[in-house]
Amino acid sequence: MKNPIQMIKQCNEKDEPYFLLRGQDICALPAIEAYYKAIKQNVKDPYFIEEIEEIMKDFRAYLAEQQTHIPD
Repeated sequence: MKNPIQMIKQCNEKDEPYFLLRGQDICALPAIEAYYKAIKQNVKDPYFIEEIEEIMKDFRAYLAEQQTHIPD
């Protein structure tokens, strides 16, 4: 997976918007699952699809271990 800090720096340099989801955000997993569905329909790169699957697994594991709440 790409370094998220590096990606944010690149976005800031290009004045490009970005969106960040945290594990404690109760809405994060449903948002990632919706993104995954769009990826499966529009992206052919199996490595990228696999990265999103891994992110979903991480968020599911966090959700199973921690309390989530309204986003801050």
